[in-house]
Formats: sequence, structure tokens, C-alpha cells
Amino acid sequence: MENSENLKKQASTLVNLYNSKNFEDVIKKGKLLIKKYPNQLLFYNATSLSLSAIGKNEEALKLLKNALNQENNNIHVLNNLGLISGILNKNELARSYYEKALSINENFIDALVNLANLNLKENRVNEAKSFLDKAASLSKSHQTDIIIYSALGQYHQYVGNFKEAIECFNTVNKINPINVIADKGISLVHKYTDENDPHLKLMEQKIEKIKDQENLQHLYFALGKAYEDLKKFDKSFKYISYGNKIADKKFNYNIGDQRKLFKDIKKLFENSKIDKKIEPKKKIIFIVGMPRSGTTLVEQILSCHNKIYGAGELAYLDIAIKENLMKNDEFIKEKIGDFDSKSFINVQEAYMRGINLFDYKEEFLVDKAPLNFKWIGIIKIIFPNSKIIHCQRDPMDVCFSNFKNNFSSKVIGFCYNLKKLGAYYNLYKDLMTFWNEKFDEDIFNLSYEELINNQEKVTKDLIEFCDLEWDENCLSPHKNNKTVATASLAQVRSPIYKTSIKNWENYKNELEEIKKIIHQKL
Repeated sequence: MENSENLKKQASTLVNLYNSKNFEDVIKKGKLLIKKYPNQLLFYNATSLSLSAIGKNEEALKLLKNALNQENNNIHVLNNLGLISGILNKNELARSYYEKALSINENFIDALVNLANLNLKENRVNEAKSFLDKAASLSKSHQTDIIIYSALGQYHQYVGNFKEAIECFNTVNKINPINVIADKGISLVHKYTDENDPHLKLMEQKIEKIKDQENLQHLYFALGKAYEDLKKFDKSFKYISYGNKIADKKFNYNIGDQRKLFKDIKKLFENSKIDKKIEPKKKIIFIVGMPRSGTTLVEQILSCHNKIYGAGELAYLDIAIKENLMKNDEFIKEKIGDFDSKSFINVQEAYMRGINLFDYKEEFLVDKAPLNFKWIGIIKIIFPNSKIIHCQRDPMDVCFSNFKNNFSSKVIGFCYNLKKLGAYYNLYKDLMTFWNEKFDEDIFNLSYEELINNQEKVTKDLIEFCDLEWDENCLSPHKNNKTVATASLAQVRSPIYKTSIKNWENYKNELEEIKKIIHQKL
């Protein structure tokens, strides 16, 4: 009896630590409890989710697999295995875990919602909606309602149903008045025109009530967007800065690591001819550049074409390169010619496994992961017939657009600090100069400003570069019903407009520091 009471007490303590986001404490205590109580799966789940929260996803997976050995049909362990596999972009594996959990309990709401989100990630919108509707029909608690309506709001955002998205997020706010994920969602698709806007007032009232730093981060960015809509630029920058300060501390992005990586990439290809070319099996269009440089708009334009499928931002190439050509963030060879063909075949095959998860029949697939600009040399080896479109935008506009947006990916942690952002921009610019010198005729350098000001000419040049016949639909990207899962999701649903050009000048006094950095020579 005493042992049972102690077990309950330990479980309660661990859950409270997890709910208060003391992840390091959960991991430390959880590992000790797992040794003492190896059959208690709650300890595995809490510890693994905490490991994932601090970026240790591989260790989290290993721990969960140990838990599965204890009880191979535990739906909570299976669901968490799916969740973390998805974070690692192992979508096929994630799907198998969710489906196994649902085969055991077809009404398991967490797995239904997570499988819906996975389907949305792979542009399977009908399947996603079906799973979310089923979850909503089963929900009997406010806790699950919040999860479901948050996911439904996100679904409606992605497919362009903004009115329905706001209704779902408002439902979440009614259930939990200090929820901020809903506020983040609303701010992305709502245009604020009045300082007495009810949602703006609601967000301001939450500031004093919320103590959690991550939630404050989301709230500050949402407020920053609202005040920019109202042209209250001083207030906007104040809140954006607050949000960035929290995120920068959390991610602690090391720009020095990027300097070394970019130097190593150039060294890898300097004085090296690409004589190893792997026969391609698919036609890929890679859209690259700085984040917020127009990559989403360009993908929307291209995927209006009847022979082009837009797959969104894919992580498969980055993962495959790091798994096959690198170790501990360093290349395993000094020159590109030192690699054997098998290494590149492995990269290509890993990438192909990823894109084959998408259900499409078009001739071309678009991958618009912007940071693939780092891998242009490798793209030319594994997909020599691919098309590479480099999106360029005014340096200050693109940098400020990164600074003011609240991204979900840790990969772009450089965006939350103006010094790091300026330094990263310079590294990007230098590497793109290198690639353009090396692959002059193989890269289409697209100016965002020129596209906005001369849409038809640039679009026609773009389609011609892709060796495709003209399709009039490409002039109406705002009518494209493809899902959009980036910070640009509201903008691309509107006809092309010019107000984003020179937007940074509204904040020019606050941006003098980064302006000096990006105009320096490396």
C-alpha cells in the first residue's frame, strides 16, 4: 500500500513538472523513476516528451521503444512514437504508429488529431478533415475540445477558409481564455483596423495573466502583427522585440557553427568539377533563398500549372545529406570528388522515399524549403535535370520580415536576433554568389520586387525556364486552392500587392544596426 501511494505521488510530481515545462527536471527525475519502476509507462512518456521538447528526439525515440518492449500495444506510447517520428520528418514511420494505435482503439482522439495533422503536412486535406471531424464527434471534455479545435483552426488556415479558422480559434479562446496558440492563429489571418478591436483588447488583457515565457512569445508576436496592421509601428516593434528576446534565449542559435558550415561547403566544391551525376528519377523544382523572400508566392504561381505539384517545404534533402555525407555536422570528405557514387545514391533514394509519400500525378514536384540554397551543389549531382529558382528580395525587407515573424522551426533560430540575422544574411549572400559563379546557367535568379511590379513577364520567364508551355492560370496564384502552411498563408490568398516592398522603412530607426551589418563586406 505504501509503495502504491509513493508511486502515485511520484507520478503526480512528474506530471506537474512536465505541465510547468520544467523539462530538464522531468528528464532527470524521470530517468531515475524508470530505473526504479521499469513497468510504469507514464514515466517513459513524460521523460521522452521532455527530451523531445529540448530537441533530443532520437534519445526520446529510443526511450519510447524501450517502453514499447514493456507493453507493445500501449496506445499512448504508440502515439508518442508517431509524434516524435513526425518531428523528425519520418512521416511513413509516424503514420504506422498512429495507425497501429487506432487499430487498437479507433476512437483514440490524440492519434486521430495527430494523424490528421500528418495528412495535412502531406497535402491530404480530405483525409485530414475526416479524422478531425471524427475526433470532434467523440470529444467529451474541454481538454480534448481545445486540441481538436486548434487543429481544425489550423486546417482551415491552410486551405484558405479564414472565417472558419477564426471561428475555431475563438472556440478555443472561450474554453480557455488564456490560451495563446489560438491568438497566434487569429493574428495571422485577421486584419486589425481599429485599436478597439475585440481580439486586440483580449490579447492585451492576457499579458499580465500569462507567466509562461513560450506563451508570452506567441502573444508578443501576435500583438506586434496587430499593431503593424494599425500602423502603430513603435508599439509593433516593442512587442516584436519582446517576442524575439524570448525566442533568442530559448534557441541560443550559434551563428559560428553556420560560418564554419558555409566555409566547408565552399571548400567542398572549390576547384572541383561535378563528374558524378546520378541519373534522376523525378523532375524536381527547388525554390531556394532566404526565408520570407517570396518562396511561397513562387510555389503558388508554379503549382497553378497543370504539370506542377507543390509539395511545400520539405526537410528530406537536408536530413539525407546530414545522414549520408556528414558526421557530427562535418563533411566526412574534404572534396566532393572524394565521395563515392553510393553516398549520393543514398541521398537521392532517401529523398525519393520522402516525396513518394505524396499522392500526385503531375510531371514536376516543387520543393520550396528555402534553406536548400546551401545544397545547390549536391542538388546538381543527385538531380542534374532539376530546376533551381533562387528568390531574391531587398535585404532589409527580407531580414525584417524574418525578424517580425514567429516561426515554428528551430532551424531558423537566427531570425530572432538582429546581429545573428544580419550575419546569416551575409553568409547566404556570399554562398549564393559562389553558386551563381559555378552554375551560372542553371539557376533562375528571381527578384521579388520585379515579380510584384511586372508579374506577367517574370511569370512567363519562370515557366519558360522550367521548360513548360504557358498556362494562363499561373497569373492568378491567389485562386490556387493548394494548402499553405507558412507565415505567408494569408498573403498568398490575395492578389499580388506592393505594400510589402520597403516595409522595413517604417522601422528604420530601430534597424540601423542590422542595416550596417548587411552592408559590410565579409
